[in-house]
Amino acid sequence: MNGSEFALARYYALQAVKQQWKDRGKRLPEFGELRREANDYLDNHPELIEFATERYRSLVASGRLRPPRKLKLCRT
Repeated sequence: MNGSEFALARYYALQAVKQQWKDRGKRLPEFGELRREANDYLDNHPELIEFATERYRSLVASGRLRPPRKLKLCRT
């Protein structure tokens, strides 16, 4: 998994946590608390990582996202 796929998985986890807070009828907490809950959610739902990986690959294949860059190693 590359960083873009993981970022997408964290985004989906954050959206799920926000929706849970809204469903409970509570105001959203500070971003730090939301991020901690999203990380816990991601730890407890590994299928979200698989979903984000498939979604990322389909977005790259459709041209909506650029493929990851090939970085050249510098020799000094």
